Amino acid sequence: MSAGKARRAAVLTLLVAVGCTGGGDHAESPASPPECEARLAVPPGFRVVESFRDPYPDHVGVRLGFRDDEGREIHYLVGIPGEFGEGLPFEGPVPVASGGPARLLGRGRTWVLAWNETGPCAAHAVLGHGFGRAEFERVLEDAGVIPAPG
Repeated sequence: MSAGKARRAAVLTLLVAVGCTGGGDHAESPASPPECEARLAVPPGFRVVESFRDPYPDHVGVRLGFRDDEGREIHYLVGIPGEFGEGLPFEGPVPVASGGPARLLGRGRTWVLAWNETGPCAAHAVLGHGFGRAEFERVLEDAGVIPAPG
């Protein structure tokens, strides 16, 4: 990896980590609509491979992509509405760390966890590819998206 790419990955990782420490649903800026906050930690063994901002009139949605050395991918979206997991079977409700229930959908090596909160950044989804269900849930626990069992 080039020094520039390594530096960019380190900066994006830091931005994700810093963004996760806030308590609100979005970060305010007086000159622009609020940007939704990605409230997750970079899972161990994963690196940031994408960071995308999607502007709406009342907020800026965020999409972050992560990949590990095995080629498994996680995509976290907040404030970007959509029909995530359409066509995948519903596997049941799963509690999320923010307190509400989420819908787990998936089969085989493709999984989606989707839930809604309040405010302009209400839509949340985590898409995973390359995981079995148990692996996907373990990565979500490591990222702080779902609480660890216990």
